[in-house]
Amino acid sequence: MSIFSRPMNLFLAFAMPLLALQAAEPDPGAETAFLQRVLERRPRLGLGGADDFTIKDLCIDPDGARHVRFQQRYRGLRVWGGEAILHLDAGGAESPMTDALVRGIQVEVTPNLDQAEALAITDASEAPRGSYARAPAVELLVYPAAQLQRRADAGDGRNARDFAPRVTRFHLAYHIRLELQNGAPETRHDDYLVDAHTGAILKKWSTLFTVKGQGVPASTTGRSQYSGEVELGSLSAKCGYVMADPTRATISTRDLAGGTSGKGVLYVSQEGQWGDGANYDPSRGSKSPNGQTAAVDAHYGLQTTWDFYRNVLGRDGIDGKGRAAYNRVHYGSGYDNAFWDDDCFCMTYGDGETFKSVTALDVVGHEVSHGLCHATADLDYEGESGGLNEANSDIFGTMVYLYGNAAHGQGPRLPAEGARWTVGDDLETPAFPTPLRYMYKPSLDGFSPDAWSPDLDYLDVHLSSGPMNRAFYFLSQGASARKKDDSHSEYLPKGMRGIGNDKALRIWWRTLSTYLTPRSRYQDARQGAIRAAADLFGKDSPEVQAVRLAFHGINVDGHNAIIYSKGEDGRCPASSATGQHGR
Repeated sequence: MSIFSRPMNLFLAFAMPLLALQAAEPDPGAETAFLQRVLERRPRLGLGGADDFTIKDLCIDPDGARHVRFQQRYRGLRVWGGEAILHLDAGGAESPMTDALVRGIQVEVTPNLDQAEALAITDASEAPRGSYARAPAVELLVYPAAQLQRRADAGDGRNARDFAPRVTRFHLAYHIRLELQNGAPETRHDDYLVDAHTGAILKKWSTLFTVKGQGVPASTTGRSQYSGEVELGSLSAKCGYVMADPTRATISTRDLAGGTSGKGVLYVSQEGQWGDGANYDPSRGSKSPNGQTAAVDAHYGLQTTWDFYRNVLGRDGIDGKGRAAYNRVHYGSGYDNAFWDDDCFCMTYGDGETFKSVTALDVVGHEVSHGLCHATADLDYEGESGGLNEANSDIFGTMVYLYGNAAHGQGPRLPAEGARWTVGDDLETPAFPTPLRYMYKPSLDGFSPDAWSPDLDYLDVHLSSGPMNRAFYFLSQGASARKKDDSHSEYLPKGMRGIGNDKALRIWWRTLSTYLTPRSRYQDARQGAIRAAADLFGKDSPEVQAVRLAFHGINVDGHNAIIYSKGEDGRCPASSATGQHGR
């Protein structure tokens, strides 16, 4: 997933229990009991004997509450988007299940095409100019094709609540993932669903998640391009100082030196100083002090995001289990993007051509947070779920930037205000002198929508993320009642007050980690955020009301809902944030 996507191929504190989720160690006995509990209720869930489950994840709150993610299977095959989350308190009592199960499946599970034939179809569609980065991944599964349809009880408007996906047909399909990493001319990660009976390509989408040795721990100094002089976690070894941090699961930064494959070579310094603070000049070489600068920014960004997850979210790394990740810098030549790769558990950064080196702090936080999403809700990277995936990375990238600057990378809380509500400001050049995205008013980029509509399913995920970005801004900083202000919403004519960055972040994080599933839509995000806010602050709290208002502000709520709070001005009274952003 990259941070960038635009037409013409341009991309680009509060004292409270954290309730952070941590992945639990496997307990075969408990898992068997959880599986049995769900299997026994199949008739009540509208499922039959051919439906089965596997446990995908088990997370435990600090108070002992458990959240068990189940993957639905049909006659042994994974059901695309079919998931459920069982929520139990410390005593074993259940709260309502998060239900994204698929009912009424009827499909023949014997394919007419074998894997080789399906791969030949996708290879012909892909028409690669170079070789694949790794062998294609192929899985046979059940795919419920669905269309967004107006609900029978819909209101008069076009609110998200008025529409729901309806399965139109079940397909036996091959899910095929192809990865091309051949530099700026050809860097694509494309997923396909191919009908295993007819060979028809049912769907194709990009999954390039973009924005657009032995030794002892050591602290070294880097001169970054975007964050000034920074302290870097490194490793002191016989060969010198290595840009690998053993205090953070040995996260590391490596030099591809213009290549497009492999892990690259670890950066090593004899003096323990890196970089010159200037944008990369390829004529000076990737191993020169100038070439080290991109590595300094990427390494600092990864360690800052790692600390943010640990100190603010209470999470042990990207996957919650402390798995090390690494950066690859100087990818290809003139590559104007950065991306996360699930398979290598790594981030890759280009040197830019239209943009500066694509290693700014919010960009790094954005890319790393694609990995965080994959490890939790695993939101599919297309349609509304893809927009939520991109928005999640924009939200976390913005909060990581705030943490690294206004909060100086310290403490368990974020300042209530002071975030920079644009994405990619630091990458601006005379050729591209604007931010990539405006969270407070997405349409300022000329392409992104400010509110939900049925058209979101057909937009690039970097555009369909706009309404969720704006809802988070409203939740944190509020919406203005003044029509000329950029933070004004026609759906909130009286405006609203925000609850501050820290509270908004905690609500969103719990929504992502506890209540969303791969095919979640905006309406699911609203319902999950209301539950998350109630978990954290109480069901009748101002924070719950603020969540309702924030989603109302992007056209996602109940039928013709009137949800203004009891404040005399009709606005949520939880914070002094005003959300002006006039221009």
